[in-house]
Parts: sequence; structure tokens; C-alpha cells
Amino acid sequence: MRTLAATVRRPTFEWFAVTLLCTVLTVLAAMEGWLWRIDQSIYDSVLTTWTRPPGPDVAIISIDDASLASLGRWPWSRRVHAALIDRVREADARALVMDILFEAPSNDDPDADRALAQAMRAYGRVVLPMSQATTGSMLSGEVLPLPMFAQAAAALGHSQVEFDSDGIARSVYLWEGFGAARHPQLALALLRLVAPAAAGHYPPPGDTAPDDQQWRRAGWLRIPFAGPPGTYPHYSYRAILAGEVPDAALRGKVLLVGATAAGMADAVPTPTSGLSRPMPGVELQANVFDSLRAGQAVDPLPTWVAALVGAVFVVLLMLTLLYAEASTGLLASFLLAALAVLLAGIGLHLGNWFGPAPAAVGCLLAYPLWSWRRLEATQRYLDAELIALEREGSPLGLNRATTGLTAADPLEQRIRIVRQAAQHRRDVRRFIADTLEHLPIGVVVIDQTNRVILHNERARHLLGAFRSEALLSALRELPWPPYVPMRDGLPDLSGFAGIRQFELTPDKKHYLLVSVADLVTDTSSQPGRVIGLADITMMHEAQRSREDTMHFLSHDLRAPLASILTLIDGYNGTPAEQVAQIPRIARYARSALDLADGLFRLVRAEGSDPKDFVELDLAGLVDSAADEVWPQAHARGIRIDVDTRAAEEEEAIVRGDFSLLRRAVINLLTNAIKYGAANSTVSVSLSAEGPDWVIRVSDQGAGIPADALPKLFKRFSRIVDEGRDKPTGVGLGLLIVKTVAERHGGNVTVESQAGQGSTFELRLPLRNPVTPPIVA
Repeated sequence: MRTLAATVRRPTFEWFAVTLLCTVLTVLAAMEGWLWRIDQSIYDSVLTTWTRPPGPDVAIISIDDASLASLGRWPWSRRVHAALIDRVREADARALVMDILFEAPSNDDPDADRALAQAMRAYGRVVLPMSQATTGSMLSGEVLPLPMFAQAAAALGHSQVEFDSDGIARSVYLWEGFGAARHPQLALALLRLVAPAAAGHYPPPGDTAPDDQQWRRAGWLRIPFAGPPGTYPHYSYRAILAGEVPDAALRGKVLLVGATAAGMADAVPTPTSGLSRPMPGVELQANVFDSLRAGQAVDPLPTWVAALVGAVFVVLLMLTLLYAEASTGLLASFLLAALAVLLAGIGLHLGNWFGPAPAAVGCLLAYPLWSWRRLEATQRYLDAELIALEREGSPLGLNRATTGLTAADPLEQRIRIVRQAAQHRRDVRRFIADTLEHLPIGVVVIDQTNRVILHNERARHLLGAFRSEALLSALRELPWPPYVPMRDGLPDLSGFAGIRQFELTPDKKHYLLVSVADLVTDTSSQPGRVIGLADITMMHEAQRSREDTMHFLSHDLRAPLASILTLIDGYNGTPAEQVAQIPRIARYARSALDLADGLFRLVRAEGSDPKDFVELDLAGLVDSAADEVWPQAHARGIRIDVDTRAAEEEEAIVRGDFSLLRRAVINLLTNAIKYGAANSTVSVSLSAEGPDWVIRVSDQGAGIPADALPKLFKRFSRIVDEGRDKPTGVGLGLLIVKTVAERHGGNVTVESQAGQGSTFELRLPLRNPVTPPIVA
């Protein structure tokens, strides 16, 4: 079995392993550029979202389709370009970039070249491009304008644009050249012409060893584009020549001339180009010029910055996952990934850029990896618990249900075990509920918020309430002792360990033994309570009966015995006089014997076992009882009338104890003879009524007062009335009758009216086996 230390060490080790793995992958992705495509996509999205306003003094003169239609096929005569320069000069434009290569002379009009050069010299602020010369796929040199144009131009600059691996133009080199990086970028050459102070921030590279076999570059610059194509104002070449654009629109402007017509424009895709909208090269130069002048170039941060950010974010996320819930961890993963992108975006807006993809992907990778390991640990634990649950025996003696053969699929096997466990849990719950419901004592369970969460039928019966709220109210209304500290209307056992019991009397007839214990849980500082309720009314009655028995034993049994001893020890008369006291002594002895016999018969009746009962004939039993009391009746002149004719039609067979039933009938007849009028009739009859046989004993005495009827069948009860002789006996006769009747599954009742005698009914079930009644 795995120890607790091993259980703790394994998740900790796996957490460190996942953290290390994700951190290493994130750092390597940042240092090696594995996620450059994602970084570039994020870069483009941020750049498109956070655009900057274009310079208000920058405009583009487009060699567009309208100009081609008006001026003719390309190339145009260089006199046309000379006319454009003169027009710009007359409008007093600040500078002009002719993004057109003039590397070859005009064969058909040599004077046109001289006219163009003259126009350039007259203006004095024209910037011309140069480019790379290639032989096949090899760079072989530089393509410069004709010497006359190069000498007439105010500056030269290269127009090379850098394309990233995905074919998007995002940057340029400020200095390039074959053999040495000596030519400024075209936009930088323009900036050196119109704003030398701003251009001073981008000095040429230091002296390096020339290499006539290589194209050299320096001063890499990422372009912060002002917007998508068309951000800068465009004027048609034709419209400028035709004078349709007023001089005011051109005065003081930095103008860039370039091709935008379909099929001849050197358009390139940029981050802000959008779908199928490449940006003309001349507008890209305008963006470079504007960003250089504003000093807003994007400065890529070292790769270790992206690696550090990614590592920190992964560690933060793993710490969160270690202590947070699964939903919180998922939210933290997305939030940290989004935060990495947001930080990169803010940095780009401020002019610095690092790739956020390693950090974002590292966070998004850490969550499923750690969730997988945690799920694996959970699965291992559940598998172990399920197997243990399946192997262990069922508590409480319940049988475990089986669902067939073991499944080949591990998931199906787990589902089967869980199904069995769930069913078993329901069975146990049902078993506990049924057990609680049938407990002989009442149980009420109250939680920490004073809500009744469990109760059984016995508690509902004892409290006379059938809903949780009513039960709680009934408990609060019990007469709790005044010395008991209370909380919310119930005893507060704070600081008391164990169970406290209270004997309460909700009314004058019933007694309850109430047990209270605290229900303590780890989730609440305030305990609940478990309350047990037991009806001890019968115990009180038994105690009272014992006290009555002791009273009568000490009085009725002790008195005749004491009298006998007094007569024997204290009398000194003649022998004849002593003999005369023998009847009195006999009477005292007979009284004590009657009391002892009555107690013996009561104890025997109370201890009778219905399993020992046999079938007997009630008709013969009634006749035998009548014969037994005939001498007493004859002594008072009373006639006993016996009617058992009902037994002639149907056998009066019952199950019982013959001697006990005979004694019960004798006691009824004895009472009738004792309390009936002299020279009267006592009738005893046997009849079948429904499922019962009924023995009725009637007398013609004075009757029983109504207030005395409830006391007839109580222990040692005797009726004493004015005008009536004090009865003899100890008051156990009718109690014996009642006990015998109940032990036989029947009962005894009495009807009496003053002056009309009394009738006692002993009702017994016909042949039915009986069990002792359960007293509530």
C-alpha cells in the first residue's frame, strides 16, 4: 500500500515535471522562433488595429490607369517627367521623389534626357532610386540612374524592401550597397534632404572592409505603417500635368511619384494590406519616410525577452493550477495568454516588439498537460477506491448485486463498479431510513442551521407533529428544565461532552425521556443536535404500581400477620378463651393468604406466554367456574343462571390457558356475588359475536358509580360507597381479569347504571393465535 508521503510526493513531482517541460518548450520556442508565423500574425493584427495618422504634408502622385489612358503607353517621353517636375517646382513643393528608374538613355529622343536633367537641376530637390543588378539569380552589382540624372538629382537612395518568410513586406534596411552599405534607403535619402536633423538619428554604418562580391546591408527597420493602402492622399499624374490640382494643394508638400496602375505597379503585400490589396511601392516609401521623420520605428526586442516572459507566465499559471479549481485554472490559462498578447501589443504601440506566441502557447499547453496528469492521478485514485469498494464486504448484512462478467473495456469496468457502488449506496440509505423509521424510540436530527434533516415515525407520534417545522416547534415547546442553558429554544450542550438526558412531562398523562447530544462537523463551528425521545409513561405506571404493591403489602399483608402475632403472644387467658380466638386468627390468616394468592395469580397472568396456549372449550370452562362459586352464592341466597346454548350451534373453541381463563370468569362471578343484592340472580352467558366469543356476567346489585368506572381495572382498586359494606379482598380480581383478557388478545368492559346492577363482558378471539399487545 502506498504511504501518505508517496501520495504527496507524486503529485508534487508531476507538477514540477509539467512546469519544467512547459517552461523549456516555451523558452526554446522563443529562442528558436518555432512560432514565428503566429507571432507575425499577431504583429500584423496589432499593427492594423493601432494605426497612426499619416503626415499631412506627404502626398503621392500616381501613375494610374487614367494617366496611362491620357498620356499613352508606358514608358512616356522623359519630357513628360520634365514637365511634371517643372509643375511641382512652380507649385513650390518641398521635395519630389521620382520612384522611377532612369538607368537607360532615350534612343528616340536624346534631347528629352537633357530636358529632364535640366528640370531636375532647376528644381534641385529631386530624389532618384537605384536598385540591385542581377545576373540570373545572382546579385552582380548596382543599377544606378544615368550619370546626367544622378548628377542632376539632389539625392539617390535604394528602394529595396525586405520580405519575411511568409512573403509579407514588414521592414527595410536603411543602408544598402554592393560591396559596402553606402546608399541610404530612398525614404531616408528624402529625409536627409528635407529634415537633416531628423535624419541624423540614422547615421551610415561605420567603415567596414569592402566586399565587392556581396550586397551589404545595415540599419534594419520594422515599418510602423500608418494604415492600409490609400491612407496617403493620391493625385493622378495626369491631373497634375493638366493643372487640375491647385498649387495650394502641392505647396510645401513632400511628393512621391510612383506607379499604381494595374500591371505595372511594384505593389507588395504588407501587414495592413488586407485581402488582395497589396500596397504600391511608392506608398510603402511614404510610410517609411513618415515613420523615420517621426522617430516611430519598431525596435524588436531580443529573443530572450520573449523567452523570459513566456517562462514567467508559465510558472505563474502552474502555481495557479496547483491551488485553484479546474474552472479557475482554465480561465487563468486564457487570461495569461491574452495578457501576453496584450503586453506585446502595448510594446508595439510604444515602439518595441517581442513575440508573444511562445508565452501564449506555453500557457495554453500547460493547462491540458497538468489537467491530464491530475486526471490521471484522479483516475488512479478512483480505480484503487473502486477496486477496494468492490472487494470489501457489504456492511449491515446487505447483499451486493452483481452485473455479470467483467468488461474488457476499462471504462466500462469502472462504470460497472460505480453502478454497483451507487446501487449499494441507495440500498444502504434505504436500509438506514427503514431502520430509523422503525426504531422503538423517536429520533430527530437538527443541523447547524436549526433545520430538521431527519426524523422518524415514533418522533412524529410522540410530538404530535408531522412536518419538519412543526417538529422543531414542538421540541421548543417542551417543558425544558429552567437550569438548562438554551440556544434557539433547545438545550445548548456547548462545553459538555456526551449525552444529556431530561425527564419531561408534556402533559399530566405522559412522561418523555429526552436525550440530547451535539452533532459536530468539521465544516461548522456551531454544532447540530441529535434528540432522542422515549415514552416512559409505562415505566412510571409500573413504578407507581410497585409503590402501591409495597404499600398494600406493608398494610394489608402486614396487618393480619401482626394481628395474628398479637393474639398469639399477647393473650394470657384460659385455654378455652384462647380456643375462642382461633376463628379470628383464621380470618386474619385467610386475608393474608388471599392477598398472596391474588398477587401470585396476577404475576402468573402477566407472565403467561401465548405460545403455550391450547385449544379449549369455553362452555365447559364457564360451567366449571359457576360450580366453583356456587357455595358463595348459596351463602347469600343468590342463584346463578348459566346460559351456554350458543355453544350447541357452534363449538366455542378458543386458544388459551384454561386455568387463567377459568380464574378470570370466577373473579367476575365472585364480584357479582359480592356486590349483587342478596337473594338475587347472577347470570353468566356465552355468545358468539363476529370473530369473538363473549362471556357476560350480570348482577342485580346497586351498580357502580360513574366516577368509579375508570378505577375498576387498576391495581388494588376497591369500590367503597355510602350504604354499602366495606368490601373484602385486596382489589386485584378485576386487574387479573383485564390482564388475562389482554394476554389472550381480547379485552374486558363494564356497563353499569345506578340501581340496575352491572354487566361485565369478557371478549376473546375465536381460535385466532394471539400475540401480546404492543403498548404505545
